[in-house]
Amino acid sequence: MSDGIVSLHAPGRDVLPAYVGALEAGWSPNTMRDVAPEQLAAIAADPEGFLAGLNGRGGKIRLHDGSEVDRLPGIIRWIIAADRPERPFVGSINLRWQEDEAGNPVPGLPSHVLGHVGYTILPNHAGNGYASAALAAVLPEARTIGLPFVKITCDADNTASRRIIEKNGGRFIESFVAPFYGPEERLMYWIDLQ
Repeated sequence: MSDGIVSLHAPGRDVLPAYVGALEAGWSPNTMRDVAPEQLAAIAADPEGFLAGLNGRGGKIRLHDGSEVDRLPGIIRWIIAADRPERPFVGSINLRWQEDEAGNPVPGLPSHVLGHVGYTILPNHAGNGYASAALAAVLPEARTIGLPFVKITCDADNTASRRIIEKNGGRFIESFVAPFYGPEERLMYWIDLQ
């Protein structure tokens, strides 16, 4: 899937060396806790298993506080920049949702999940429009899955992320504090997919 600025790719062997390089340089695909050391260890032990597990279903995930919860259905896409052929990997975006007993998507999320979409760009590539283009590219996937809308949050002081969300049709819903994640104020947006 591509919009010209970026394309989104399911994690694969072709981009794995660039992904490893980003992890080794200190980048983490998780903005709530640094998962780089554990991902590097998993890649070193079993690269194919690591890749298969990124978009797998079931199992557990560890939260920033160390607790474990059931993993939600979801997809991860690696963001590839069209204007950087020599080093195209610039970040990742993920989409997650809940399903009912029949496997149909439902719009609600558990309290430990702040939104349907999360993204992160390598710091030296921020400000080039990659996150905005990646969010625009993942919204059709959310629609195809059957979600009527996506909720997306950002820290209240993250003006760049606010602009990205608003550029993609995000409508401000509320500011809130999620005690589970600390005392910082966060902003909730809603992007209608219908």
